Amino acid sequence: MERKHLYCIRHAQSTYNQAALEYENQNKKSQMHELKWNIEYMDAELSSYGEDQALNAIPGVHALRVQTVFVSPFRRALRTAQILFENHPDHPNIIVHPLLAEKLKNVPDVSVWQGSPYPQFPNFDWSLMPNHYFLFDLVINAHTAKLKTLPIDDIPRKLLEEMVSMIPEKIESAEDMYKRAQESKEVWKKSTLNGNVALVSHSNFFKFFTMKHNENGSTFRWLNNCEIYEYEEVEWNNDL
Repeated sequence: MERKHLYCIRHAQSTYNQAALEYENQNKKSQMHELKWNIEYMDAELSSYGEDQALNAIPGVHALRVQTVFVSPFRRALRTAQILFENHPDHPNIIVHPLLAEKLKNVPDVSVWQGSPYPQFPNFDWSLMPNHYFLFDLVINAHTAKLKTLPIDDIPRKLLEEMVSMIPEKIESAEDMYKRAQESKEVWKKSTLNGNVALVSHSNFFKFFTMKHNENGSTFRWLNNCEIYEYEEVEWNNDL
């Protein structure tokens, strides 16, 4: 049986990533909380450097044979997938998939989704995205339940307020994120029956997707912006 490949690609640098890097370079880590809840970075888009980063990654991505691309519904991932795959020689189907959403942790992880496809990505397949606020299908707890009845355009700001009120607790736990990422593997495994698959997602998603537990603790793969990582066949077979 011909080997099928699963490629993991983290989105290019976002405006939030850029700001966080500047905080680190200026030795302002103690003030990082200001950045984490700055509404300017909600559902952060690509920085200008991120745009260039994705453009520079095109040759490496176009050298891969890919039949299907699944991409996170966050704008930084959508734009990365658009740059990398819209003119790919294999013309893969680009499907927006809610399971690839980043761990709901800080301001860039609060989606601005209002129930309909973003017009700047007209060639993407949006059929798996609901017309309601999709994050509440993934993060199900008392905190999100009380927000579900709000008008969809009010939810992002109210969700952010709820997250701030919970500090230091996180609205999506590491355990829940691990479960979501691990359970998603069955979806991608089935998709590879029709050819090679690429996932365009986020650092924490791939952290929990690649995480393995052993007697010494946990290991995982942390991807850099625009890094391509092939999920190895031996790992695929052992895990699934």
